[in-house]
Amino acid sequence: MHYPLKYRRARTAIYAVVLFWLWTWLGSAAFIASLFHSPIHAILAVYALMTFVLLSIPVFLLAAAQMAMNRPTVMPRPAVVVPLERRPAAGPGVIRLSRNAS
Repeated sequence: MHYPLKYRRARTAIYAVVLFWLWTWLGSAAFIASLFHSPIHAILAVYALMTFVLLSIPVFLLAAAQMAMNRPTVMPRPAVVVPLERRPAAGPGVIRLSRNAS
């Protein structure tokens, strides 16, 4: 069975990891430098950054594997379309007998 959501979720995870790495290379130094007034905050930020860097590598690899295994395919035949019968338009004097889902 084909599950297109697995492919889309894996693609979103790859986008998130790539954006994180771009931020790491381009903006994280300024973020950590702004925390030097408090050494504890700077140490926690560096620890969190290194943890996310180490976790992003297996997340990227697993997402790439998910994308490779769940590649979208073109359906061999068109989908079945079931035509629905037309309902008459309800005028001001017509009472609806169907119940709403509310």
